[in-house]
Amino acid sequence: MFQWVLFLLFSLVTILFLWMVTLPKPFFKKYKTPLLILGLGLRLLCIFLPPLWEDDWSRYLWEGNLIRNGESPYQVSPFDSFQKSNLSETEVEVLSQINHPDWTTIYSPFVLLFFTLFSAGFSGLFLKFSYLVFESLSFFYFSRKQFHKSHLLYWIFPLLIKEVYVNFHFEILILSLSWVFLTAIQNKKQILASFILGLVVHIKIFSLLYSLYLIKTLEYENWKKDWRRWTFIGLSFFFGFFIFYFIYYILFPDTTDFGITNLFKFGLGFKFNQFYEPFWNLFGMVDLKTFPFLILFILLTVYRFLSTEKKDRFQKFESIFIKLDLYFLFGYLFLTLLPVYNPWYFLVLLPLIVTSKSNRTIPWILVSIPQLSYLTSARLGLDFTYFYEIPDPVLLLEAISSLICLAWYFRQIFILLYKISNISNIAPKGSIGYGNRN
Repeated sequence: MFQWVLFLLFSLVTILFLWMVTLPKPFFKKYKTPLLILGLGLRLLCIFLPPLWEDDWSRYLWEGNLIRNGESPYQVSPFDSFQKSNLSETEVEVLSQINHPDWTTIYSPFVLLFFTLFSAGFSGLFLKFSYLVFESLSFFYFSRKQFHKSHLLYWIFPLLIKEVYVNFHFEILILSLSWVFLTAIQNKKQILASFILGLVVHIKIFSLLYSLYLIKTLEYENWKKDWRRWTFIGLSFFFGFFIFYFIYYILFPDTTDFGITNLFKFGLGFKFNQFYEPFWNLFGMVDLKTFPFLILFILLTVYRFLSTEKKDRFQKFESIFIKLDLYFLFGYLFLTLLPVYNPWYFLVLLPLIVTSKSNRTIPWILVSIPQLSYLTSARLGLDFTYFYEIPDPVLLLEAISSLICLAWYFRQIFILLYKISNISNIAPKGSIGYGNRN
């Protein structure tokens, strides 16, 4: 019952939050300090709440302490530890909560070493406090004490706070590093930004979507002259990606797999929250996810790029790219091609929303929709064939809500493109063309 109360509470607060997204900027400027205090207060409160329908936290704590005892989670599964007779009550409690106990870990070395540093004594509070310190320092560093509307919305976003400070999810490491990455981009420190990007991708491969921010800063016209700089940027990325593999290998020289085999097995053999699948089934088709929309989106983007004047084409196209929120749309469509739609995966889209200049409500809704995946058949008291099964009506609700948002998004894009095209087709006064009205 307590789990349902928490879920409903966060759902109501999220609805209130989505209403706040529609408020004008002066509201956030006026109440900046109270909102900062509110976000911090909610984080501190949620640190002391138990996990909400999640058990990943137990593996985080177990594997961190496993490394502290000199054993590698890539070689020892939780199931192996069941055979030990000298387990403490705390160890038994944590170990009994782990899902797929026969699997060795699929997490990256950086994540495992982070768990090792901040999970001493199986302390979940210590791990959550480390999240809070890491996130706060990096986000305030990025904001530079100039908290705009989107910054404050991020800081009080209830689903972010729930997934991180109630449910322990380490996507906050990606978000925290992304703020440092974006700051390096702003300061034109491409080599540092490339290193951090490599580290972020090391944590989770789908963080590659942040590479769009780095790509836009590169100068392509003089790449032959700047080949040395390009080389350093590339090497910096690979250094950031591989450095913790090397560190982990020094600690455990017998490591050969780093969980890659399990990761592929997980991706190929496990599906979760595929909310577009029942939608396509209604038409007698296989699950296409958002693939048709992604193709349309790519064609639209290519068309817009090619129709931009050649003079300063990249700068003009970048302005259009930002105005149309294409960073976010590419990121969302990319994530919905994955076999697993865990609700906390979509948190990595938050930096794309914060850096957007449109202040639309739809991105926040799209990030929030996957939260419905917590309404499994088991929790709703329905018949089920496996514990994480989600009823088709819930999946259809997610799909239809998402498609409505995407349709509205594309409508806004086409209207804006139409206006931009009309403006660009107006020729200077006195020339031959649409603009010559004299």
